[in-house]
Amino acid sequence: MIRKSVFIIGLLLLSAASAFGTKYSGEFLSLGVGARALGMGGAFVGVADDATACYWNPSGLSLLNRRELSFMHAETFGSLLNQDFLAFAFPLQEDSTSSAMAFSLQRLGGGGVKITDLEKKGLDISDTNRVVLLREESHADYALYFSYAQRMKPHLLGGASLKLIYRDVVTTSALGVGADLSFLAQPFSFLSIGVNLTDLTSSFLFYDNGTTETISPTTKMGLALNRQIRDFRMILAADADVRYEGRKSAAQFWMGDLSADTHYGLEVSYQKKLAGRLGLDQGNFTAGAGLWIKQFGLDVAFFSHAELDNTYRISLQWRL
Repeated sequence: MIRKSVFIIGLLLLSAASAFGTKYSGEFLSLGVGARALGMGGAFVGVADDATACYWNPSGLSLLNRRELSFMHAETFGSLLNQDFLAFAFPLQEDSTSSAMAFSLQRLGGGGVKITDLEKKGLDISDTNRVVLLREESHADYALYFSYAQRMKPHLLGGASLKLIYRDVVTTSALGVGADLSFLAQPFSFLSIGVNLTDLTSSFLFYDNGTTETISPTTKMGLALNRQIRDFRMILAADADVRYEGRKSAAQFWMGDLSADTHYGLEVSYQKKLAGRLGLDQGNFTAGAGLWIKQFGLDVAFFSHAELDNTYRISLQWRL
């Protein structure tokens, strides 16, 4: 009875929070992290077996049996924006897969924001004004994650993240806080099913000019199939990001205020040392490759976009 009540309350909180969310205010949090996951089209909620799980599905941190450090840099849309991600994940008991924690930092920023003013030419109302460049400013968004994962049952993992957000938007700044809740089920050795409820009760942004924004909840669902054939391993994954803020034609699929964007990915690896990846991220083609030498890993990913420029990402991993 208690579990049923908690579940109903959670649904009510989700529906109530989504009604007051500010559309697109949390878009900088939805770009994804890690060249491995992004080479697979961002279909990683059901995989989540490395340090980037703190972003995709915190439950997956319980799959780690050693400490792992991960770093990513991305030149997004032809260097229009720079994206960086740093994560440190570790099991709470040595060589254990029962519980784990992670600390991570995500940054998205750029420069070249021109601050202008009008220079008056004469006193006659018919005179024209000229735009004068005063200065150029940069902007950046930061999200700091504190993540925890616990194996609840032999085939069920649970996790959560608390995130602190800071936005520097040229002429104003904001502080925010939010939380994610996730689960990862592994009913069979070849199948895993994940769900990550991001910004569970909306994440709140408080600006220094007195205004407030809220980041609406998103339900991220993922399915992954894996098969080991001698020295080769194949992972086939599919994700869906379900939102409730009325994106309509801005999303791949929509009905009323409900919308969904899809992600599909394939990874084929050899002896856990070499990997090739393909994917579709909301219909956009992605590709990637990975190389492991002892405890060090290097991943690269490519993302194509029909309207914006291409994006390149590189990640480094170190298993301690």
